[in-house]
Amino acid sequence: MSIIKGPFDFTGSFGNMRCYDDPSIGKRILSRKGGPTRVQFMTDPAYERQRQVSNEFGGCSIWASQVKQGLSDVAHLMYSRCFGQIKKAGNDLLSRDVNGENGFRSLIVNSNPSALPAIDFNVRFPFNRVINDIYEIGFSSDKKTVTLSIPGFISSRDVRWVSRFYAVRFYLVIAQISDVVWNPVTELYERIVSDLEVCTRSTTGNWIVRNSVPIDVNLTASFDEPAFSSPDTTVIVGLGVEFSPNAINNQPTILAHCGSMAIVRCYTE
Repeated sequence: MSIIKGPFDFTGSFGNMRCYDDPSIGKRILSRKGGPTRVQFMTDPAYERQRQVSNEFGGCSIWASQVKQGLSDVAHLMYSRCFGQIKKAGNDLLSRDVNGENGFRSLIVNSNPSALPAIDFNVRFPFNRVINDIYEIGFSSDKKTVTLSIPGFISSRDVRWVSRFYAVRFYLVIAQISDVVWNPVTELYERIVSDLEVCTRSTTGNWIVRNSVPIDVNLTASFDEPAFSSPDTTVIVGLGVEFSPNAINNQPTILAHCGSMAIVRCYTE
């Protein structure tokens, strides 16, 4: 792969070359076409392992998409290319399915719940470098409400940003996601529970102006129905930290990607 720098400017395909814009890095990418034809890939025994990898790649993408969708209210605090990091966690879950056949293994969160909090959603501004580990997360006994509390939060001490900021605020996002398995009838990877797309809730805290005064931060988010009403589901808790660089007429200004977020808890039944 090469990055075009000269005046030869095009997008799309040209002979055995293709060119496209990558918005994440702000550059135009030039690459050469190659590889087997579709018929060769689907039928040639030499590509059996590649077919297995490709099949599980699709299942992992389905799983990663619902994770990102469930946390969409803090998407502006994620790095634009974080999808690969989410899929990395999905690959870890695939590797835990020691009984599944290669190419058709399942993504079961309960096999390794710690894989989700380990996802790095913002490689430029890692969450653990933005906020100290001072927050407390609670889950109600009725499995409906998640609480965030930061007692005695001091904005000038407990969070850090790359430049001086005017104010900070927090987001609490909760979502239910489904395990993903291979369906031999449809010959597709599918969510075991297909109606969880709307099962996400979020709360945005008030802006806290940067100062040395301690303040108790408390946020709650609740599902309409108790979690785990369907088996094979997981509750993820996302925490976002957003910064305002300055203010206009005492109103904090908002800039995209000015903060960070992470999955801070993962609950399985």
